[in-house]
Amino acid sequence: MPGRCRGEGGQFRPRWKRGMRFTLRPALLLLLAEGDSHGYELMDQLDSIGFDSNELDSSIVYRHLRDMEEMGFIHSTWDDDSKGPRRRVYQIKEAGASRLCGWLESLDHVRGQIEILQKRYQNIKEQEEKK
Repeated sequence: MPGRCRGEGGQFRPRWKRGMRFTLRPALLLLLAEGDSHGYELMDQLDSIGFDSNELDSSIVYRHLRDMEEMGFIHSTWDDDSKGPRRRVYQIKEAGASRLCGWLESLDHVRGQIEILQKRYQNIKEQEEKK
């Protein structure tokens, strides 16, 4: 029935976490486009983009960074100047900036689709309320 957002047993199942996998890499590239950074700084900065650092496992972030480095989107070097343990510092490459642009164009298209879905769903809810 339209208007219900609950799964089996009437429990709400947040699906936004699945969407995170579609936006994590563009988010990391965006942060690196703003400036070089190491992994834990990037995790902290993800909060400013709407990610919940309590819900985000650092291993996932580092896996994405490693994958993007293998794809040639980013580059990392060891920072020997930092106090404490050595850390990798990541920086975006030209291929990464180009990929970021493509991702953002795709996300813009998806945003348009989401807006259409929301408007049409709102129309359904309004029609049900009139009944």
